[in-house]
Amino acid sequence: MAKRSNGYLILGCSIGSIALSIAMFLVGIIQIAEIDVQENAIFSGNSGSVEVENYGSYSVFVNSDYDCDDVQVSVYIEDGMNTWEYFYGECDSYLNEDGWTYVGYFYSDFDGSLNVDADRQVLIIDDMTYADEGGLAALISLPFCCCGLIGLGVAIMMLVKGKDNSNSPKIFVIDSAAPANQLNEAGTGEEPVWWGDEEIED
Repeated sequence: MAKRSNGYLILGCSIGSIALSIAMFLVGIIQIAEIDVQENAIFSGNSGSVEVENYGSYSVFVNSDYDCDDVQVSVYIEDGMNTWEYFYGECDSYLNEDGWTYVGYFYSDFDGSLNVDADRQVLIIDDMTYADEGGLAALISLPFCCCGLIGLGVAIMMLVKGKDNSNSPKIFVIDSAAPANQLNEAGTGEEPVWWGDEEIED
C-alpha cells in the first residue's frame, strides 16, 4: 500500500510538472509573438554601421511591403584589401514579424561594428531579445516537461507493482515425504488421520 501511495504522489507531481511546462511554453511563445521589431532594433536604415558583440547572433528584417527575394543586403567588414561578408540570406516566413519580413541573419566573432548596405530599409535585431521577451521561459519549460514525463512513467510502474493482491488465492504446498505429525490441516492445526495404520474390524 505504501508503494501505491508513493505512486499516486509521484503521479500528481508529474502531472503538475507537465501542466506547468505547457503553461510556461505558451506564455513564452505569446511573448515572442508580441515583440515589436522596430522598437527593439539596434539598426534601422539602408546604409551605415551596426554595433555587435562577440558570439552575437542577429536577425535582419525588411518592411513587409517587400518580399524577401526583393532585398539585397550586405553586412561586412573591410580588412585592407579584403572584404569579409557576414550576412546569410534566408527566406523563412515562419520568422516574419508583424509588419516585417525576415530576410536573413548573421553572426559576429568580435566586439566592434560591421558595415551595412541594403537596397531597402532594413531593421537588425539582436536575437537575445527573443530570450529576454519569452524565449527563456519557453526553454525552461522543456526540462519541466521531461521530468514530468519521466515521473509519469515511474508512477505508473509503481502503481502496477504495488497493486493489492490480498484477494488472490493462496496456494499451500505440502511435502508428502514429511512426517505425519508435521502435516497439519491448513488453517486448523489438527493432525490428519491416517487409516492405513489401523486394523479393520469385521
